Amino acid sequence: MLGRARLGLRRVTLDGRDDLCEIAHPSERREDTRVRPTIANMRFLALMGSLVIIVFIGYVVRQRVTDDTVEAFHWLDHSSEVRSTIHELDAALAELQAAAYARRLAPADDGVTARYGQARTRYEPLVQKLRDLTRDNPGQQERMGFLRARLDTIVATLDGSAEGAPDAAIGLGRIAIGDVTDDVLAEEERLAAERKRQTERRIGIGRVVTIGTALGQVLLLGIAIWLAERQMQKRVAAEAHTRSAVGRARLIVESVREPIAVVDANLAVLQTNHAFGTFYGIERAEGTAIDSVEGWRDAALLQRLRDVVGQRRELWDFETDQRDADGSQRRVIVNARAIDLPDRERPAALITISDITARKHSEEQVLELNRQLSGKIEQVTEVNRELEAFSYSVSHDLRAPLRHIAGFADKLRTQLGDERDAKLAHYCEVIADSARRMSALIEDLLAYSRLGRHALRLQPVDMQSLVEEIRATLMSALEDRRVQWRIAPLPVVVADASMLRLVWQNLLDNALKYTGARDPALIEVGFRDDGQMREFWVRDDGVGFDMRYVDKLFGVFQRLHKASEFQGTGIGLASVRRIIARHGGRTWAEGEPDRGATIHFTLPRHEAV
Repeated sequence: MLGRARLGLRRVTLDGRDDLCEIAHPSERREDTRVRPTIANMRFLALMGSLVIIVFIGYVVRQRVTDDTVEAFHWLDHSSEVRSTIHELDAALAELQAAAYARRLAPADDGVTARYGQARTRYEPLVQKLRDLTRDNPGQQERMGFLRARLDTIVATLDGSAEGAPDAAIGLGRIAIGDVTDDVLAEEERLAAERKRQTERRIGIGRVVTIGTALGQVLLLGIAIWLAERQMQKRVAAEAHTRSAVGRARLIVESVREPIAVVDANLAVLQTNHAFGTFYGIERAEGTAIDSVEGWRDAALLQRLRDVVGQRRELWDFETDQRDADGSQRRVIVNARAIDLPDRERPAALITISDITARKHSEEQVLELNRQLSGKIEQVTEVNRELEAFSYSVSHDLRAPLRHIAGFADKLRTQLGDERDAKLAHYCEVIADSARRMSALIEDLLAYSRLGRHALRLQPVDMQSLVEEIRATLMSALEDRRVQWRIAPLPVVVADASMLRLVWQNLLDNALKYTGARDPALIEVGFRDDGQMREFWVRDDGVGFDMRYVDKLFGVFQRLHKASEFQGTGIGLASVRRIIARHGGRTWAEGEPDRGATIHFTLPRHEAV
């Protein structure tokens, strides 16, 4: 019943109109509203993070390439500066030599002397500069030591040329440091060439890295765009699915035959389905109070609905009488539960109404029929008790006259003695046999009637032991019979032991009786378990019977063979059927004339206690 289903309706706005669009449990809806923003935020952060990574990687790579290039050019400039400083030192030494030569030619000239002084002070900063520039190179530092020593020697020689040093000393200055400066220049040239190669290699690597970074950025950007596009497609698909779900839910709600309504905390109607308007005969109830609808003025029902929306209680199977659109009195069941709507802070109530008028009418009819049936059962039970009592009484009362008949027949036969004729003796014998047969019928009838009166005493019964015991008892009276027995493994069942003993007694005795003409006779006892019922059967290869008369086989005093052929009262199989029926099983038979018969019976499967 839809009224008992735990429903929650979500309200959305489509095309400027509110509609019931989704059937869901409120807790699921609240969880969904919490999860969806979180997933959306995570996706947005992932997209922004990927963009930041793209920009940051590009910046780091370009900055590293730029730093490597700047460093390479710095070392090229360093080598160039060393070379230029050596050339300046050569120029300064040449100037110093020229000034020394001029001072030697004109020692009294103050201008020449000043020129020499200026040239002498010029080389010292250059030498210090070279030492500073080559501090990163131990080999160059060693050469600078040689250079400094030789320069000091040259300068000292030039300083002494004023006191009459030979002219040759002046011309040897540049020659004295040429090998050292050449070595320094050669080393710097080698370093400059190596640094140039490194610079070119770094520039090449920088270009490759820059291109690779650009390609990587393009790839990452493409991936980000693809992910964004994929997310957009998913969102569009989700929106389309949501719209489809909204349409399906709206169609489902509108097609439900039971009236459905949603009311707010003030019991104002927010939404109804078509069945609600049809049932109560209103075109549109939205916006009106629920108690303005015919049939909704029950104070108890209204208070229950207020408790539903105010205290989040649930209303189940509230029965009340309401009038429908035709003015007919209907019996309905009202169910309601609180739901949360996304556009409202306070909860609303989902109400479902189920018309149970027909069901109530049917229940009343069933109750009336049950009362009548109970009366009939009591009458039948009483009749059965009377019949059983009558049967028992008649059977019991008939036993005394039968004993008298049998007794007087024996006395008559004794009284006549040897003088009786054959016909009279025959009459006496017939009377005695008929009395004994009638007595046997009465005994069997009494036993049959007791089967319906005695209560079942259920207990575990070992069918294997029971069958073996009855077989041994029956065979002890038939010592000259040859019988081949095939008894399958039989289980332990829960039943009345004495009644089952009577069942097996009748079945095995019948099998022995109807196979009297077979030598040897074959009797099989089988078993099968289908999980619910346990089936047993007794099969023989005796005279059998015609299946056209199988319905008579289990009747009381019904016999398919003449009494002169086989002894019996015809009540054994009837007792079997009655006992098995009382245990909840059934009986049936299969046979064929002169090819044997099979009697089946089933017992319910119970666990042994």
